[in-house]
Amino acid sequence: MSVKVLLIDTFNLIRRIYEAGQARNESIETVVEASRRSLEKALRQHQPSHAISVVDSHETTWRHSCYPGYKAGRAPTPERLMTHLDDFKSAFASLGVASLEQPHLEADDVIGTLAQGIAGSGGQVVILSTDKGFLPLLSQQIQVYHHFEQCFVSPADAQAKFDLRIDQLADFWALAGDPTNSIKGVPRVGKKTAVALLQTYGSLAAILAAEVNDPIVARVQADADQARICRQLTSLKTDLALGVNLKSYRLSALLAQAGSAQSAD
Repeated sequence: MSVKVLLIDTFNLIRRIYEAGQARNESIETVVEASRRSLEKALRQHQPSHAISVVDSHETTWRHSCYPGYKAGRAPTPERLMTHLDDFKSAFASLGVASLEQPHLEADDVIGTLAQGIAGSGGQVVILSTDKGFLPLLSQQIQVYHHFEQCFVSPADAQAKFDLRIDQLADFWALAGDPTNSIKGVPRVGKKTAVALLQTYGSLAAILAAEVNDPIVARVQADADQARICRQLTSLKTDLALGVNLKSYRLSALLAQAGSAQSAD
């Protein structure tokens, strides 16, 4: 049997559903059930052989250590959501989907490492997330699915949105900054300038190495250390030692059949 793994960016999924539920004054139990149904729908759509619900540990990570302001401006995860996290995990487990949480690691890096490892072994991966940070992973074997818009995101979509190739996106965020994670980027380099630089030179490394009489390039080179730190922050870790056995996350045929039967009702 070929391996196809659904990697769920868990807080990305349940927080969106939670916030929609809050707007409608729904109980947390209703939100948990809505999240379970949403995941059940994803399992039907993608028909994976394995599925992993990857959960943020919400502890400090290596990014906080090298950049104290990392995510400083982001609203904290609602306390109600955190206190009921086990309820979400149990709901997902009822579908045969186990959760994975690694201390002091972000779900993004865990997903990146799993995706690259599975693809490297010949498997197929679908990442269930709206997070733009996964776009550099796109390949023949790794797909990103926007569950709320019900569509796959392609390299062409990313090119149309950012006017850059997917392999240039981490460099772009390093230069222009990533406000969602409070990464400031290189001073006085905005989005348009970052795009123009990357279209001309190809990569941040090439910009830093360029020997040209260009005041904008000189500006980036003057802040080379900042640019390199931001490049680290905006890049996914894909080589973590997770100690994960994929066999533990195989979906049982019984639960898959049960999910299909319920969807037909």
